[in-house]
Amino acid sequence: MTIQSEEKNPHYKNNNTNDTSKTDLIPVTKGVHRDIRSILTDICTILYAIIFGTLFGFFMNKGTIFVAPTIRKQMLFQRFAMLKMFLAAVGASMMSAALLVLCRRNLYEKILNGYIEHNSRRGVLHYLLGGTLIGLGMVFHNLLEALAIVYSLFTCLGGILDTYFYYAFVHERISQEKFLASSLVLRRLCDVLPIPSTVCHVIVGLIFLGIAIGLEFAVPWKSDLNPDLLSKGTVNPDDATGHFLGLAAWPPSACGAGVGLLQLFFMYFPKKSLRASSAFTVFAAQVCRIKIIGQAIPSLNSFTYGLKNYVALLFALGAIGGSAISAGLSKTIPLGPENGTNILNSILGGFILLLGARCAGGCTSGQGISGTTHLLIGSFITTASIFGGGIIFAFSY
Repeated sequence: MTIQSEEKNPHYKNNNTNDTSKTDLIPVTKGVHRDIRSILTDICTILYAIIFGTLFGFFMNKGTIFVAPTIRKQMLFQRFAMLKMFLAAVGASMMSAALLVLCRRNLYEKILNGYIEHNSRRGVLHYLLGGTLIGLGMVFHNLLEALAIVYSLFTCLGGILDTYFYYAFVHERISQEKFLASSLVLRRLCDVLPIPSTVCHVIVGLIFLGIAIGLEFAVPWKSDLNPDLLSKGTVNPDDATGHFLGLAAWPPSACGAGVGLLQLFFMYFPKKSLRASSAFTVFAAQVCRIKIIGQAIPSLNSFTYGLKNYVALLFALGAIGGSAISAGLSKTIPLGPENGTNILNSILGGFILLLGARCAGGCTSGQGISGTTHLLIGSFITTASIFGGGIIFAFSY
């Protein structure tokens, strides 16, 4: 569709002449088509975030690591569900990254560069301190960062309070100048060895998956379940609602592999790395819409608007929904107070957890799964600090 321009056409006359041989033609559909494509892209992004979040929450619930004693007993090496799930998630995520590199190398490099840019102002101390605080917070209130969104309102409250504390008093003081790409924490394992990144992804991914599967044989998953979980639900598909979907638990390594495969779809469609802790920041930042608060905490303003920020929040809401669906099908909620923690520990644990996640630039999903998947040395340091800090605190607490 085109229209005639009166201003640009010198041959235009105020009569009903039909001479349009020299009329400038201005297209009006191009902008409309661009707007429609943009709207459809945004709608798809919203749907992707909710769907993938729902699957994430479903897998997390079926892995049973939401049960409070599971985290603490993992750090004491009395249960292994958390370790199985984490290793399988990282392994499957690395295989997903290898596949994406082979099929869409430019897309993967764009995501990788964005992730490195996000962490370019953090040094070794950030990763060591942040990871240790995450491990301490996990043991203190017995929940993973991503699960705090799903299972504990008081933990979420602690996380939100920490977000205000961090961006008001800590962020500007610990932020450094950008590190060079050649700095140790921003280098990748495949550059240090050196071997091609795809080969490194496959080798390390298979090692992680192999250890997870080996642990399943060494410690059968049914023997590792919380007794209260079995008293309310069942692991017999014939007795469960919706057959296997209604089981009280699935093998942790299978749930972890499911989370790892989500990494492939998360990178391919929303074009982002899987991460959960940023949902707290985006939620807390909404008060910055009030001008006086935005001026008081200017470093939070960048998280207030834009679909790229809302994706994290939608993902978290999807995770809540997915976990609720899983728990509803398996009829495992509530489990009783002995499987939770008190209000003070929940708030303080959430506060410590989020402080660590902000210092390290990610949590067990953002650094532990996504960062390790990208083979970044800094993420390996963070992951080691998470488990190291958690183990030390669990034995001494």
